[in-house]
Amino acid sequence: NRQEGLPIKTFYERYSFVLNASYKITDWLTSSSNFNYNRANWKNMPGSQTSEGNYFGRIMSTPPTVRFQDEDGNPVLGPNSGDGNQNYQPDKWWNFNQSDKFTMVQAFQIDILKNLSVKGTANWYYSESLAESFTRDYENTPGQFVRTRSSSASFSRDFSQTYNVVLNYNQTFAKDHNVAVMLGMEYFDRYSRSFKASGSGAPTDDFADLSLTDNGEGKRSIDSGHSDYRILSYFGRLNYDYKGRYLLSAVFRQDGYSSLLGDNRWGFFPGVSAGWIFGQENFVKDALPFLSFGKLRASYGVNGNATGIGAYDLQGSYNSQKYNGNVGFLIGALPNPGLKWEKTRTAEVGLDMSFFENRLNANFTYYNRLTSDKYANLSLPSTTGFSSIKNNNGKFRNSGVEIELSGKIIQAKDWSWDLGGNISFNKNKIVSLPDNGLIRNQQDASQIYSGKQLSDGTYEKIWVGGNQEGYEPGVLIAYKADGLYRSWDEIPGNLIVTSGNYNGKKMYGPEAWKKLSSAEQKNALPIQPGDVKWRDINGDGMIDTYDQVVVGNTNPHWIGGFNTTLRWKNFQLYGRFDFAFDYWIYDNTTPWFLGCMQGTYNTTKEVFNTWSEENPNAKYPRFVYADQLMNANYYRTSTLFAYKGNYLAIREISLSYSLPKAWANKAYCQKVDVSITGQNLGYITSAKNVASPEVSSAGSGYALPRTLLFGLNVTF
Repeated sequence: NRQEGLPIKTFYERYSFVLNASYKITDWLTSSSNFNYNRANWKNMPGSQTSEGNYFGRIMSTPPTVRFQDEDGNPVLGPNSGDGNQNYQPDKWWNFNQSDKFTMVQAFQIDILKNLSVKGTANWYYSESLAESFTRDYENTPGQFVRTRSSSASFSRDFSQTYNVVLNYNQTFAKDHNVAVMLGMEYFDRYSRSFKASGSGAPTDDFADLSLTDNGEGKRSIDSGHSDYRILSYFGRLNYDYKGRYLLSAVFRQDGYSSLLGDNRWGFFPGVSAGWIFGQENFVKDALPFLSFGKLRASYGVNGNATGIGAYDLQGSYNSQKYNGNVGFLIGALPNPGLKWEKTRTAEVGLDMSFFENRLNANFTYYNRLTSDKYANLSLPSTTGFSSIKNNNGKFRNSGVEIELSGKIIQAKDWSWDLGGNISFNKNKIVSLPDNGLIRNQQDASQIYSGKQLSDGTYEKIWVGGNQEGYEPGVLIAYKADGLYRSWDEIPGNLIVTSGNYNGKKMYGPEAWKKLSSAEQKNALPIQPGDVKWRDINGDGMIDTYDQVVVGNTNPHWIGGFNTTLRWKNFQLYGRFDFAFDYWIYDNTTPWFLGCMQGTYNTTKEVFNTWSEENPNAKYPRFVYADQLMNANYYRTSTLFAYKGNYLAIREISLSYSLPKAWANKAYCQKVDVSITGQNLGYITSAKNVASPEVSSAGSGYALPRTLLFGLNVTF
């Protein structure tokens, strides 16, 4: 299986082999085996690109006037290697990536008694990855070459083994009482080893070996990594039902994780559930003859998570450092030996019903999840010398309602129509955070004016955004844009804008600007026609960080989807859609193209809707070079580029046709189906300027590909 990548010369190819076998050795012993092997080879993006966002952003910003060929048809560089012709010298960046993965599973089941069995399973997983790269001399700008000839190589190896034993017992007592018991234990062990090295200064483009790179100081680097952890688990389940109508279940799991320390190493995670299939009750059948199935259910359980813990979070990490010519070690990350299991307690109640001989089905669920000791990186003051530390960060509540509906709308001789869908409402809330002495123990919050004037004439300030007890995470705050200054007469003379600019320069209205000395004006900027009219929340004639507003939340509150299948004779039309609404998305791409870029880039057609003397009624502020160094009309986060993220996605439309059986039989086939399918066909959305409204912040990385598939399915 080989797929060509969107960037030139990139690809991903995979080879796989799967073997499954099952055989009964004796009447009481059964064996099952599985072997899976995968090899993958791939080539990354050109070495001139630093990221997906960089690559695809450069594609959009290529000037329409650029020439990638000379008069004789020979390829040329273009503006430079980063923004020019990616097909000019792709062979200058060589890389090779390969991985091999082996999985083997062997299981034996012993039937001790009729209702009693024990099953043992062993799972072995082995993975190796190799990555090599070499940069030959390449032309950076016309006539200028980069001759670092850097080379790198890395190798990693992972091995994991899992062993479990599970005992199952099933029995019926007194005809109507059914019991099922499961007990088991599991051992998991994984180790990882890695090695990487890099160098530069190879003598020619012909040798990529690291041994041939320059061995001078600072020209080479070498590193290795080691990681090991184990998990030991005990688990069990007890199911009971009476006449298949009244259901009870209890489960437990106890896990010990080697990366955690002391009393925090073990976690106990129980759960219980109950159900009542009331649709089988005679009084319900008599009262509701149209009800085919009805079930009430409720459950409560605790789940544990430790995947958020890194290899060095509990013990810290160290980096080599030179001091006065001597090599020593410097702490690279702070350890937190007190980390413990993240636990989620979930309470759930639901109602499942079917009507009219199961032609209409409905499921309703209410859930309430409380996550305690959630893993997060806690920001630290810069005086500590560290940016953050991993910790257990309080309690977070997640609650909501889920509704699923499906039905056979039409069932006729030649026609049928099935329709199904789901919708859910979800709300997040921060219940508690570690005590830090701040209001609501807030983390990374911002202070703004509330808009409420106090008795002393000042305006109330409130904390918003970040994480705060009692509030919802994911809040988007921004400067409120009230249009543009169309002319000099609209600009308040003494207005001062103190925030938003990258280099800290203040911006002044016409009268305030005149009051500055020549020296002061060199470190300031004048407010001009075409600049954004920022809302002054407290009316003090100054725009600062407090003059921001809460725009909304970037997490969708409503999500769902629906699918439909329409059949007529041998034709079938299928559609699948999903949607989300009640959330906000921020567009980072448009402001970058209209003001924050630097270089010989193209821009978007929105540039025709930017302010100028000839176009004073434009939607966007004046088009400038490097706006982040000027008045920050585009650079600062503002309501100009915040949109409601509501969308309906057309995920899949498929039309298929089944050949008549008589035609298929003539070709010695039982069945022949042909189809055409379109995937990721588009969106109906209020966020018009973003490619994928599913994300809370739109950039320019890989977008979902729009795919057209033709299918032929033959059954012999």
